[in-house]
Amino acid sequence: MLEAFMPRAGAEYSRSRNFDFGMNHRMNVSGLSPWVRMRVMPEWVLIAEVLKHHTAADAVKFIDEVCWRTYWKGWLRLRPTVWDDYLAELAKDRPSIDDNTCYLSVVAGESGIDCMDAWTRELIDTGYLHNHARMWYASIWVHTLKLPWSLGADFFLRHLLDGDPAANTLSWRWVAGLHTEGKAYLATAENIQTYSNGRFCPQFPLATAPADVSQSSRNPPALTLEPIEPLGESRRLGLLLHEDDLSALDWIGERVDVVAWAGFISQHFYTEHGVTPSVFNFRHRCMTDFLASKGAVYAQLPEVVQWAQNQNIDVLLMAEPSIGMWSDALAELAAVLSCSGIQLVYQRHWWDQHFYPHAQAGFFRFKKAIPAAIDQLT
Repeated sequence: MLEAFMPRAGAEYSRSRNFDFGMNHRMNVSGLSPWVRMRVMPEWVLIAEVLKHHTAADAVKFIDEVCWRTYWKGWLRLRPTVWDDYLAELAKDRPSIDDNTCYLSVVAGESGIDCMDAWTRELIDTGYLHNHARMWYASIWVHTLKLPWSLGADFFLRHLLDGDPAANTLSWRWVAGLHTEGKAYLATAENIQTYSNGRFCPQFPLATAPADVSQSSRNPPALTLEPIEPLGESRRLGLLLHEDDLSALDWIGERVDVVAWAGFISQHFYTEHGVTPSVFNFRHRCMTDFLASKGAVYAQLPEVVQWAQNQNIDVLLMAEPSIGMWSDALAELAAVLSCSGIQLVYQRHWWDQHFYPHAQAGFFRFKKAIPAAIDQLT
């Protein structure tokens, strides 16, 4: 998939990337996002590969799209309470769904709006939607149908194979007008018809003014990125891989000597957040394939603790997980390991260390940090 797309990642991608030709015609996009999300194909490796085929100027749109995910993750890292606010809003909105016929018809693919129903079926059946379709879908959901944005973000996060809390939550907030305050995204029938290549032309009247989401939480000020504690002297180091960064086996392994490694994807927390089994199974399978013959993958916390004890590990290293589902899991993991005399220590890749402090405002200010990162890759 990577090799086949690389020749098209330059000017051709820039011309055609916004078109959603349908799920059987994805030649204009890479389709790599589920693997980039897990860093099976990390951002820096993907961009380095692109630069073997194109100049940075020719591939600027593709490079930008790769860096958008880092921007979202950095923005939320500097404002972790936004995730907590989303969960609180979701808890407030969720009790209404049983009696909300509009919500129930949309998520069943029976809204009567042909494009929405097609996208719903595609999302549920494949775990993917083109980025432009995600924007249209969220706009119609929030501004035309007046459904709570938190329920839409939850629906996407439960089904998207590439869904991560930062990119998904903040994208929905952006469409709703909460990320860049006062600037909402309004889909139009003309834009949908043009960029769906004529597959859809909504006859349903779409909103021409944003919905009132003023009661929702606003943006807190950005925090300073916390430094990573140095390792110090340690006797036996282990490495715990997770679904936010499978590449850690390479870059942490280059820094220190680890005696054992394993993967952990918490089935409990996926179930708690209502993520569909298809998403969990996909990520579990990716981890298992990635660690084939290298280490086991565990889905339950006691299994991780038992493995660490069996390996006589003193310090268990992890790539710093993104803000989101892992936020709650980390405290529990650290506490349980501590009871067994094992310290949990986070590491941060230079890519995140470089970019996260630049996620203070919008993407176009963040983008100014991209050339310095490219210099490290070439």
